[in-house]
Amino acid sequence: MHPRFSQTLFFFPYLLVLALAFISPAGAQAWKSAQAPGFVVRWAQNADTRHLSEVFRVLQKARRDLQTAGYSLPPQVRVVIHPSLASYTASTRLPWFVLAAANRSTHQIDTQRLRILLERGTLEGTLRHELFHLAQPAGWPRWKAEGMALRFAGEEPTARPLEPITEAELERLLAAPPDRETLRRAMATAYRWTSRLRR
Repeated sequence: MHPRFSQTLFFFPYLLVLALAFISPAGAQAWKSAQAPGFVVRWAQNADTRHLSEVFRVLQKARRDLQTAGYSLPPQVRVVIHPSLASYTASTRLPWFVLAAANRSTHQIDTQRLRILLERGTLEGTLRHELFHLAQPAGWPRWKAEGMALRFAGEEPTARPLEPITEAELERLLAAPPDRETLRRAMATAYRWTSRLRR
């Protein structure tokens, strides 16, 4: 059954905002949508609204930085800010300790609540990291994609790299990390390995 919706148009500075209220049998869940050149952002929690200007600032700067570095984003990227951990994990099938994910086939980024990213001081880094994944060349191994995304986002790992480790094992751990600490160490390893590419 298709949800019913109502539309309301209103303006933020520099942004055209389209609000869509989706009504579900389990109760009302209002999703809102805002767009700026190249991006559409969807969110459901009113508390996230106050941070939209910052979100768009980060997204647009990252697009310019990617272009300068020789990468190209899709013409339009959708960012979905989930209202709860349950919503995020149901959509992405990822564990709680992964804050965001990029889907290259749909040109979409899913994130946990902005409050979570802001509390961890990772709002800008997370968005830049996932945007890099949407712009990276096809066919890169996962370790290279993750290491280069970390570098583009300015996220220097603090965890101790895993060593010794094979490329196959690192790929496996990055694809399906068993816990947060293993993911941190696998990402630190990917970051270190990409330093060799830059010499």
